Amino acid sequence: MNKIFKRSVLGAAIATAGLVSASANAYTIGESNDSQVELYGIVSISAVDMGKKDSSWELDNETRIGFRAAQAMSDSVEAFVQVESGWMKDEGADLGHRDTFVGMRGDNWGQVRFGRMLTPMYELVDWPYSASNMGETFDRGWRSGERFLFDRKSQQIRYDSVKLADMITFSLSVGNGSENTDDSNFYGGKISITPADMLTLHAAFEVGEDTEFESGSDATFNKDGTLKEAGKEASIGDTDSFFVGFELRPIDSVMVAGAYKTGEYDASNKGSFTYDKREIDAYSVQANYYMGNANFRIGYANQDGDTDGVNDAHLDRETITGEFGYTFNSVYTFLRVAEHSNDGDGDTMVRIGTEWYF
Repeated sequence: MNKIFKRSVLGAAIATAGLVSASANAYTIGESNDSQVELYGIVSISAVDMGKKDSSWELDNETRIGFRAAQAMSDSVEAFVQVESGWMKDEGADLGHRDTFVGMRGDNWGQVRFGRMLTPMYELVDWPYSASNMGETFDRGWRSGERFLFDRKSQQIRYDSVKLADMITFSLSVGNGSENTDDSNFYGGKISITPADMLTLHAAFEVGEDTEFESGSDATFNKDGTLKEAGKEASIGDTDSFFVGFELRPIDSVMVAGAYKTGEYDASNKGSFTYDKREIDAYSVQANYYMGNANFRIGYANQDGDTDGVNDAHLDRETITGEFGYTFNSVYTFLRVAEHSNDGDGDTMVRIGTEWYF
């Protein structure tokens, strides 16, 4: 009996060792290494009333989390990876929805990344020039029928330089366009120059070939039982956008920034859309005053545009915004009020929120 028990224990031990070995081999790719994974993220939640008719307060949860890892390939080249979740919506956040890429970098030549990330131009449009909800006017790149630039884009190859002559950095990016076809392509780039410590100048461009403008939603019912307009067939065409901006810090407690961007769309197949060509121009200006842990910001953004060569009042937008924020031991809490107007209608948005990084 004891012999049988001992043989059973020995067999179980051998089987367990085999399983552990097999399990370890199953999860190892290449040689084992001592690279460390960094967990990071941002806690960002706010209560917002968009000020629209029949709207109410809602929670806007942009909390996200990500992982980074790096491993030396040689004495001068490092491989790295990042995977980041998206913002929380009703259906939750998907891991990999935000900047998710692999790449290589070196101290002497910069870095190259492959995957999903912000385009060079949108990186400037988004911050600081769309701060305090000025993006409702200045950042129109993501709306159906008005997309003259991408924002966060997959299937992208992007190069970012090191600082040259202690004052210049640049980025270049290429990739598939809005569809995986030979004719749908994307090109973009930006350059930033700091001629003096107080001043930084930016410029960027972006070109899209055979860009698809999203179709409208399918026909659905309104709350009163009437039928909404049926969805539109997507239009396809070429886009190009250009951007210039500046950041001025005359003293440590003051920052002034301004930017201008322009975009154009020429349809090769307008689908169910009513226009063949559309142009949009927009600018934003802001002033920031920092007093200890407090931040005061005022801003203004304006947009207008033409459709088929005729001024289109539907494209006229304007935002006036103000923000007061205070940092409590790295936790930033803010009150933001913005007046948005479109087609002559005004909506006063109020947002109260907090953000902190980990």
